[in-house]
Amino acid sequence: MKTFRVLLAAVLSLSLLLPVTAQAAYQPNFQLRSQAAYMENLDTGQVMVEKDADRRLFPGYLAKVMTALVVLDHVQDLDAETTALKLYIQDMVYGSANLADIYNGDQLSIRDLLYAMMLQSANEATLMLADYVGDGSIGHFVDLMNEKAAALGCTDTHFTDPAGFYDPDTYTTARDMSKIAAAVMEYSAFAEVVAARTKTITVVNRERAINLNNYTNGLGKPGGDYYLASSSGIMSSSLAESGRCMVSQASSGGYTYQVVVLGAPLTHDDGAATNPEYLHYAESKSLYLWAFDNFSVRTVVDKGEMIAECRVRYSFAGDHVKVETGEKLTTLMENSLELSSVQYYPELPDYVAAPVEKGQQVGVLRLVLAEEELGTVPLLATESLSGSKFLTALGWLQNIIHSYWGKVLVVLVILLILGYGWLFVQANRKKKKSRRPRPRQDYHL
Repeated sequence: MKTFRVLLAAVLSLSLLLPVTAQAAYQPNFQLRSQAAYMENLDTGQVMVEKDADRRLFPGYLAKVMTALVVLDHVQDLDAETTALKLYIQDMVYGSANLADIYNGDQLSIRDLLYAMMLQSANEATLMLADYVGDGSIGHFVDLMNEKAAALGCTDTHFTDPAGFYDPDTYTTARDMSKIAAAVMEYSAFAEVVAARTKTITVVNRERAINLNNYTNGLGKPGGDYYLASSSGIMSSSLAESGRCMVSQASSGGYTYQVVVLGAPLTHDDGAATNPEYLHYAESKSLYLWAFDNFSVRTVVDKGEMIAECRVRYSFAGDHVKVETGEKLTTLMENSLELSSVQYYPELPDYVAAPVEKGQQVGVLRLVLAEEELGTVPLLATESLSGSKFLTALGWLQNIIHSYWGKVLVVLVILLILGYGWLFVQANRKKKKSRRPRPRQDYHL
């Protein structure tokens, strides 16, 4: 085994140095002022940045992202299904700043209500959706939200209402919010909604149009200070109780990243506004630009590289077979990473039994950086070696002899032989004794 490793390391050092992707988070070249942050490459599952990612925080209006997910899970036809604003909902949102000018009795499609909720964070639209999916019970809808969070593996998330009104029992983490956002963005209808800059929706029972503007994604506003052309949504929130929060996605180089920032401060300790004021936008954009500039997709190894040798038994055609990588491996990696820091761990058996077919997998190559496994590549035989029935039978016999039960059998045979020998000796002694002449006796009358 040591011979194989030495040979493989020598070949690698001459032919290829591997780039890597570590699963551990990296450190961006700037300081994050948000209370928590989480950045992930959605294509590879690589965590790019973590800052207090499991800290429970109030998410504010980001609760609407989960509301959208539950709605999409339960509504079959977003255009055909409609609902009207009920008086009790109008009373609940009276005085709210986040509204879409929907009035009592206005009936809209579920799709249009999603636009109103996500583009303008409209609270009446949110509660209308919750009432509809919850069969007239917003409390039931909240139960569905928490059940969905649990199903996604969000262990530190709990909601008390669909809109994100302040409640100390409403909380999530940056990591959990990332799971929720990734799940809802799998719905193409939702991705289309959050990517829109403007939208005109219709009150179907009164033939009235409502014009919406996207106020929740500063990264998607052309000409704005935080505009990022590659951004595709998703939502932000600014409340005194939560600070500024945002969950967003952006793509570059064929890869999609997702960023969650929670609790970006609205003001400094002295009460002065932060600079920049919209810190959740600024930090999200900075994280994307940092990832775009410092990471790229590179080929780790091509198919047919890294030839080593593995021992072969039971063949007269040869006692070793050369092996090579059977797949191409590419990964997202930091551009400045020293490639020589990658470690290679070929895992080959002590031997393979003939016959061996060309292309047969005989082991794997494990790639590791900083104690994190990057992936494995199969090692395949480069030639075929026929087997020998004689050598196979001989090897089978040797294996039997060297096995536990084989050793037991040998001991039993030896004991039987010794026992038989002892019985044979005893039998011979009795036989000789029976042939021995009796001493002569004289009788006197």
